[in-house]
Amino acid sequence: MEEWKRFTPTAIEDMKRYSDDTNEHREWMSYVYDVGGKYELGKASYGGLSKIEVSPEKKEREDLKKPGFNGAKRKWTIHGHPLKDGKIYTGRQYFSSTDICREYVRCRDNDEYVAQFLVYPHKQKDTTTGKEVMHNRCRVLVFPNRETVVRAMRDSNPNTDAMAITPQSGQNQSVKMEDGSTTLRNESGVDWFAFQEALGRLGFMGIVDIEGPSQGARQFHSESLREGKTLAGMAIVGLFGWYVVSRVFKVPTFMNAESVQVVEGFGAECSGFHN
Repeated sequence: MEEWKRFTPTAIEDMKRYSDDTNEHREWMSYVYDVGGKYELGKASYGGLSKIEVSPEKKEREDLKKPGFNGAKRKWTIHGHPLKDGKIYTGRQYFSSTDICREYVRCRDNDEYVAQFLVYPHKQKDTTTGKEVMHNRCRVLVFPNRETVVRAMRDSNPNTDAMAITPQSGQNQSVKMEDGSTTLRNESGVDWFAFQEALGRLGFMGIVDIEGPSQGARQFHSESLREGKTLAGMAIVGLFGWYVVSRVFKVPTFMNAESVQVVEGFGAECSGFHN
């Protein structure tokens, strides 16, 4: 919640707008800027169903032309995954190896704090009307420090050398199986699904329903809710319990970082985003 609550109402509306415009046919990405202690989004760039290519330097120069962005500091990346063939595909609701491998190495080697954000469409039932609706959700993943990410890697991938992973060796590639199907593998043998789950159990990944209760949303379970949650994992949610109590008698009239629902959730793989 500490990262999410820094987004301004305008930034959150941008997330929804970019996703609503593209969620059936292409990805989008934007840089996240710290403007006076609050997060704003730069200009959105668009790609295909599973790939985006941009020049970071050129894109940043364009972003800083935006009013109020003078002297702004680029912080993180946020991107949106579309539906696959117009349908919900759980794998696209999570960070891919491309999204997180470089950030893992960056945090591990430099003891550097990194945050990432992924917006995706999620189908659910509106408990007010009983109808199925498509909500935008944002998955937040935090690499807090070297000690935590290495611990998560060793816990989740005990047969992998956590210190030997590189952006090249950890990048998933599509591999054809004997039966003609394909799977994702990398030279380091990292299971990035399991790694994200380990970070989630330590309390460093969560899901936010961007639409918020003002749009009729109610409490619901994550698409990947697991049994046997740890205390750290429960802490992600516990925030939601506090949130419900604090909002029972007051319906928000505008969208901001505190008028959303927090939903716990742990990771898996998607076919993802490319810087």
